[in-house]
Amino acid sequence: MQHRTERTGGEGVDLVLDHAGGPTFAECLPATSVDGSVVNIGRLDRAESAVDLDVLSYRHLRVRGVSFGFSWPEKLGAVLSGAVSAFAPTLLDGRVQPLIDSGYDFRTAFEAVRRLASHQALGKIVLAVP
Repeated sequence: MQHRTERTGGEGVDLVLDHAGGPTFAECLPATSVDGSVVNIGRLDRAESAVDLDVLSYRHLRVRGVSFGFSWPEKLGAVLSGAVSAFAPTLLDGRVQPLIDSGYDFRTAFEAVRRLASHQALGKIVLAVP
């Protein structure tokens, strides 16, 4: 597990935002610090994930799932406005950075779709639209 926390001196991070689901969700747990939190906010891979319950228990982790597609409009609005004020400073100063797997232009959109369907992408797939 050390390889997942080497950038934090073996401590892990306090909060992991998982957009992928599937096996990636399970891999987030060992990267989280003791008493940390993991929030699943997307299922770009798949909904099912096999979780190591020892990692979950020994680290005293909190896990939360969020689905924007099935939220009430007023709840979604509150979440988004809160997220902007909470995360804007960390995005602007570089503490939180998006993980980009690959980028495609509009002419190669089919390649982007194939990459997404492969379930091999690590991070977001960016499609530049003219």
